[in-house]
Amino acid sequence: MKFSYRSRLRLLTFVGYKKLPDWASWTSGLFLGISAGLLTVGFISTISGLVGLIDSASHTPKLLVSGTCLGIFGGYLFSIIRPPQKHRAADIFAGFFSFATSVGLSAATIFFITGVTNQFDTAFYEATVAITTTALSTLDIAQLTPEIEFFRGFLQWVGGLTVLILGAAIIPVIGNRSDPSSQIERNDALSLGATRRTAIYNILSIYVPLSFSLWVAYSLTGIGIFDGLLLAISTVSTGGFVPQGSPLENAAVQWIAIVGMCMSGTSFVVLWRLATKKIGDLRNSLELRLYFSTLISLGLVLFIFSGESSFTNLRSSFVVVSSAVSTTGFPGMIQGEWLPAFTVLVLLVTAIGGMAGSASGGFNIRSLIILIRLSIRELVRQLHPRSIVHIQIDAKPLSESTVEHAVVLQFLFISVVTITSIASAIAGLDLFSAINASVHSAATAGPIRAINGDLVDPALWSRPIRMTLVPAMLLGWLTIFPVLIAAGEFVSLLKRKEKSIRRQILKIKASE
Repeated sequence: MKFSYRSRLRLLTFVGYKKLPDWASWTSGLFLGISAGLLTVGFISTISGLVGLIDSASHTPKLLVSGTCLGIFGGYLFSIIRPPQKHRAADIFAGFFSFATSVGLSAATIFFITGVTNQFDTAFYEATVAITTTALSTLDIAQLTPEIEFFRGFLQWVGGLTVLILGAAIIPVIGNRSDPSSQIERNDALSLGATRRTAIYNILSIYVPLSFSLWVAYSLTGIGIFDGLLLAISTVSTGGFVPQGSPLENAAVQWIAIVGMCMSGTSFVVLWRLATKKIGDLRNSLELRLYFSTLISLGLVLFIFSGESSFTNLRSSFVVVSSAVSTTGFPGMIQGEWLPAFTVLVLLVTAIGGMAGSASGGFNIRSLIILIRLSIRELVRQLHPRSIVHIQIDAKPLSESTVEHAVVLQFLFISVVTITSIASAIAGLDLFSAINASVHSAATAGPIRAINGDLVDPALWSRPIRMTLVPAMLLGWLTIFPVLIAAGEFVSLLKRKEKSIRRQILKIKASE
């Protein structure tokens, strides 16, 4: 015989049980994120330790013990949280930010105690690079054991999944039209599911099979099952972490990587419609056409003007372009001459990124289309002040709030890049390198290239320079708005607490 929740609660009340009050929405969201981060890193650490048992790896005991401790602590913290019936949008965003911070600190602890680095700030930088899927790693791949490679790779896989859930399953179905975070066009995203649970399930039903398919494809090229797995989770998460042995030098691996990176930079709404054979709306999708037009045209530009007319160079050109547009960061190099203009072009497409609703970072193509059409509308209004011009995408008019969101997002993205560039320049980078590093950090991309096309190793930067990039990576990974909304809510909370304390002090003084 089954009892409803209310019936069980009445029974517990009858025998003397007192229901504890629910936590505040802000506190609950914050600690749920912390506990989820601890559980996530604990699980990955434990699995990595088990992977190390296959080869009697040296870090297995530390990974197993650390993972168990983090899991127990995270599980206990999760068990004592009593969330309210509904969280506010700002508190959900605060939960994602606390999740990122918790994962960063926990993973940094793992890197530190396993001896990957003897500096905790460098360990935290590397953990941030992993969870934000930014291809600016400082690790020496040749010195990593298999279990640490797996730990590092799986962190970025989780990071790619997290930003997909936030961008395609959380933001479109929460909040109201007055919240800046929800001022986006929801119709496309809601095709993944009318509820958060359905949308998350549908994302997983694409993300996991795509990862497995790439794993099988890479493994069949002869690079090995383990290296194939690491490359697959790097590709689907747009993380750019490459295992030992230079597997990307294999021609077959490069073609698979090109296809995988193009798919990962495509909106998961598009992939979902392809999987469910609902391709009618995709035929007229301007964003999809512009995405693949950029990939093809820029790849041909690099191939033609490099001066090397070979099939190998054609493949290498598309590796470089697909890596930049999808913000994956695989280190591709063309065979011919690298012109300085190529560096600028790659930097521009990296800043734009892939499609909205994908695992890639950057400003995204959809927002770029909105800004272009907004500029055209304003020019038309200058010539015809009384004209009424609506901005449309795929024959669908956009609300003014959606247009305003794109403008504000552009301002915030440029502000993050500017502030980070100034900070990293003060820390010791030259101006071009500072701008280059800031754009790649805010777009969660990589690798960074010098003006002559040579790859830049972030390990050569000083520790202060690397730490100035951490906030940009977190802001870019969480699409800027959620972090700022959570920060604003936190400031408001502090102000309310301050006012409450002042009132109490005045009451005490008055009673005296």
